[in-house]
Amino acid sequence: MLAVLQSMREFKFDPPLVLKGKVVVRTLDDAADFVRRYKDARRPVMQDGLLRKLERADADDEQRIAADAFRAWAEVEGLLVKAA
Repeated sequence: MLAVLQSMREFKFDPPLVLKGKVVVRTLDDAADFVRRYKDARRPVMQDGLLRKLERADADDEQRIAADAFRAWAEVEGLLVKAA
């Protein structure tokens, strides 16, 4: 589990994502923390699946897929302001 968490922290959004409320998401760890705390999801089932994907992303391709899924979810939820 520690290896998964260390690997997740290594992924970097480049450029970082800026969400409403001036939240800056730089890593998959940041993304997972945001998803856990976000309570106003219009699609909570999608949010739950996304969190599992973020937490389980280990290999490089899984991390890229999780990052793309987070970006898409943020856009669908109307949270994505811009890439920093």
